[in-house]
Amino acid sequence: MPNLSQLKRERMLAFLQKIKDEHRDDDDMLIALGEIESELTSKKYGLVWEQHEEAVDVMMRDNIPVFTEVPEREITAAPGQGYNFILEGDNLHSLHLLSKTHRGKIDVIYIDPPYNTKNKDFIYDDKRIDATDGFQHSKWLSFMAERLQIAGELLSKDGVMAISIGYQEVNNLMSLCQEMFSTKNVVCVTIQTSSGNAVQNGFTYVQEYIVFITPPEFEPFELASEKKDYSTPYHGMNLSGFNQTQRPNQAYPIFVDMDGRIVGCGKSLQERIDDGSYTGEKADFQFDYSEAPEGTVAIWPITQKGDACVWRLISEKLKQNWDLGYIKVVPNKKGKNRYTIQYLSGGIIEQIENGELETYQPNELIPTLEVVGFKTAASSIPTIWADNKFLTSAGSKDIKKVFDRKVDFPFPKPVALIKEVLHRVSKSDSLILDFFAGSGTTAQAVLELNREDNGTRRFILCTNNENNICDSVTYPRVSTIISGKRPDGSIYAYNNQACTVLLDRKITMSGLKKPTIYDEIVSEKADHEGEFHKFSTEIKNGHVYLYGLSKPITVEGIAANLLFYQTDFIAKDEEYLSDALLEHIREMIQLEHGVKIDGSQYLMVMSDEEADELQAHWSEYEGVRAIYASKEVLFTTEQNALFTGVEIHTIPDYYFNFELKEVGETW
Repeated sequence: MPNLSQLKRERMLAFLQKIKDEHRDDDDMLIALGEIESELTSKKYGLVWEQHEEAVDVMMRDNIPVFTEVPEREITAAPGQGYNFILEGDNLHSLHLLSKTHRGKIDVIYIDPPYNTKNKDFIYDDKRIDATDGFQHSKWLSFMAERLQIAGELLSKDGVMAISIGYQEVNNLMSLCQEMFSTKNVVCVTIQTSSGNAVQNGFTYVQEYIVFITPPEFEPFELASEKKDYSTPYHGMNLSGFNQTQRPNQAYPIFVDMDGRIVGCGKSLQERIDDGSYTGEKADFQFDYSEAPEGTVAIWPITQKGDACVWRLISEKLKQNWDLGYIKVVPNKKGKNRYTIQYLSGGIIEQIENGELETYQPNELIPTLEVVGFKTAASSIPTIWADNKFLTSAGSKDIKKVFDRKVDFPFPKPVALIKEVLHRVSKSDSLILDFFAGSGTTAQAVLELNREDNGTRRFILCTNNENNICDSVTYPRVSTIISGKRPDGSIYAYNNQACTVLLDRKITMSGLKKPTIYDEIVSEKADHEGEFHKFSTEIKNGHVYLYGLSKPITVEGIAANLLFYQTDFIAKDEEYLSDALLEHIREMIQLEHGVKIDGSQYLMVMSDEEADELQAHWSEYEGVRAIYASKEVLFTTEQNALFTGVEIHTIPDYYFNFELKEVGETW
């Protein structure tokens, strides 16, 4: 069937070309016709929306965005540790500057953007958008797309983004993310957030959603509280989601001898193509089991159904890990392969090499290591979360507890929900960004997690000050949690009680009548007597659980450091533009490195004269950790020797060099 829209566009484009030929000497006409042509050839399928320009975009035409530190809001409660940041102002402004300091450096992004509920919860271009706006969804998509584009550039290679959203825009958001992050996994998780009191149009909405954007080979972290004894940490090395067409360098045979030892690997499909030994189509390549050397068998990457796939590791990494003891060969009685190849994940290897896991070698002729007393939990993230701690009402209780009063902030996210997300996707030293920070729940979740697992996670919050939210809620909340003192001077105490799963049994109601479950619970309690403050049992989702609860810990404040910035603009036609921008370099350095340039441990040197001055008074400095120097500074041989042991960073051009070149200036 003919594509009528395409035929119509082609006729119009042909007519435009005729007009362009007739006006080839009229530059204004050609520019106008070019814009029409661009619009005609723009995307006409998938998710399409009108693009809208925001006030901050207009401001950045003639002005350069900068950050200005607010010194009186600095908090230093954990000397020697990195700094967290609150960036007050339009988040598009903040994201633009973060793209200079943190491109590819953010480990986790969690955001809770406006849901666009038609109740004027969404402000666009300084105007509240409601159901009467004919471009309601279009403006929301334009608003989100511009921010998500930058956010995606900030994520590290293994970074994860999680976006809370309601039913109003979840479908649009999923489509947008699938289009923008086509090489990543985009998965929607349903969260029960209400007991279902409110009724709309005959339906009771009890759920919200979190859209996760993860790397292709994403492996969530386990929940320590749910770890149980398992026989092995090894998993199958075949990667069933890909085939030799997509990853030809991971399609190769592994040769195993009769004693179950890996003795080598054959050429990958990519190597065969490169050396000319295979000239066909990648999809037509057949796994040849006969090419195994004498005394060995070939093991090819295939699924349980026998379909071709690829290995998780390239052959060089496989052989390296085999020698280190991180690969296991297991006899297989089903399918074409005589053996299955198993591997240890990077997280397990890291724990082994850090000494966190004890290993032993059961067979001195085979390098494979086994882990002593290995415990793990199901690492996959379920797509339905139903727990009372995730209810919206829990979020209101969380913020009320911090301030010891009711706070006028609608629908704050529960701290437990953000902690659950961070538990699954963040390491203990991850950098976490929330550019719709609202009441500051993400900061509280990060600080509490650090207190619970001795982590060093840091957060960057971006929030505007709409309705005085930053001044009256976000900053005071973070300040209270760090200091342990509320704005009114009263004490805020954080309570934590660790919970460990000791027993998890799938049951039926009739099974509860059998004595075996009860006996197991009694036995587990006896085995762990004295290890826990008390025990607790729970029946949930068809399982009975026995928990061991530690003694509650109460602390006044969770020590951390914080710097507070506000967004600002400098006009591009400023007479001394480079000098004006230099006044804001300190903020960029601090933000990028997570430090405070304090003139003591962290120093900034902008000229040779300042370097000479530093040299002359070097004996007065103790414990200098880093020097941030202008590229114009040339340290002498004597100075380089004097500063040995101190990190020296050259202040990069990328902070403002583009803007300066744009107006004909440069540093």
